[in-house]
Amino acid sequence: MVFHAIDGKGYTSNLDLAHVYSLEEAQKEYELSRDGEYPISADHIDSLSIAKVDHQCLPAISDLTPSDKYVVFIKGIFDGNDVYWVDMNGRRSTNFIHAQIISRTAAECINHVDYVVVPFELADKMKRRTFNASLLNKRKMVTAAGLKTPERLKKRRRRIVNPMTRFNCPACGKINWQHNPYDFDGCKHCDEGLLIGSQWGAA
Repeated sequence: MVFHAIDGKGYTSNLDLAHVYSLEEAQKEYELSRDGEYPISADHIDSLSIAKVDHQCLPAISDLTPSDKYVVFIKGIFDGNDVYWVDMNGRRSTNFIHAQIISRTAAECINHVDYVVVPFELADKMKRRTFNASLLNKRKMVTAAGLKTPERLKKRRRRIVNPMTRFNCPACGKINWQHNPYDFDGCKHCDEGLLIGSQWGAA
């Protein structure tokens, strides 16, 4: 999930660079928001945040620069832009906290065709706090947090979409509603288009 950056400087997935609003400011932003934009309780976001690392911030091949600690990620497989860290049991996770720290000796024995080894310090410096959009609970994180749904959004939710398509009869001009959105099925008022069907049925 991406957030408004500090001082309106675009968007960011890094929570430490996201703008934090007061309740009053958040409500005002909600009133002016576009579709898909919601003010969310910062406390809830912080409690569910995890540290991830963008592959663009890491080398594409192993870097065995002298270090006491190394971490390993899968080469060429990403969640969005984020790498999958692995442990010695083969488990993988985008959460940097699950990256197993290994020694120099272990780092040299890794399969460098399928995995990339980097110094722990490098990866740790590049990590950022993120929030997974699948964890969003609008009732709990928006409404229960004290934010009121704007009237325009309430009206949009109440609006019922007609599943039928409107056609004007080419013969009498009267309006006909039908489920087929592509072809005129015939007029219920003057039988235009329906006569052919009945002739075929009689034959």
